[in-house]
Amino acid sequence: MKVRNMLIGAIVASVLGAGAASAAELNWDQGQGRSPGGTVVFNGTNVVGTNIGFDLMNASGTAADGVYHCSNAGGTVTLGTTRCLLSFTSGPLTAVAGNTYIFGSGGSLSMTGFLSTATPGNTGPVIGGSPLVVSGTVQSYSLTLLGSTGVAAGLGIDFKDPALIRSLGLGENFKFTMSQLAINACAGADETGAITCNVNNADFQNNAVPEPGSLALLGLGLLGVGAARRRKA
Repeated sequence: MKVRNMLIGAIVASVLGAGAASAAELNWDQGQGRSPGGTVVFNGTNVVGTNIGFDLMNASGTAADGVYHCSNAGGTVTLGTTRCLLSFTSGPLTAVAGNTYIFGSGGSLSMTGFLSTATPGNTGPVIGGSPLVVSGTVQSYSLTLLGSTGVAAGLGIDFKDPALIRSLGLGENFKFTMSQLAINACAGADETGAITCNVNNADFQNNAVPEPGSLALLGLGLLGVGAARRRKA
């Protein structure tokens, strides 16, 4: 019951947090149909994501709506070689429901890179102006493994780079984040039992209202708990 209540609370909190936010949204995506790269490791205590790549950032509801490309510091966009990189550490493991691992609050996240108005192969003005675009903390996370594949989703609070906020005309209360990852090639890393997976699809939203699929992902643990209780009955 404690796990069930915790999951319900996480989902309700995500909805309330999204509803309280403004209508502005930044949606980071792998873009270009390429594997974004990066790894996700479950070390027995936390989930650690490293160098998860993104190519695009779509801004809506801001003073400068549009699609921006990840670039180098000079604004040059080269497909596959200029990436915005997300790294994070979740809070500690709090429960296991079937093949779903549930993590509490804690940890940290950061998105580094540059944004440009240019398209691949071109140079345009850099949006933001700092290699640190987003940083923050992770409030909840779930990891579901299905053999060698899986899905991961998290909720957190982030803090945008001041130059990025100014460029897009965002308010200081712009602090709601959700991430969604598809992972594959999962395998035991060593004798400690750590599991390492590759990231093959990634989305990262700032101030976004959770989509039904995302809420379902965060609720997988709840379903697992229910199924376990029925089996015992």
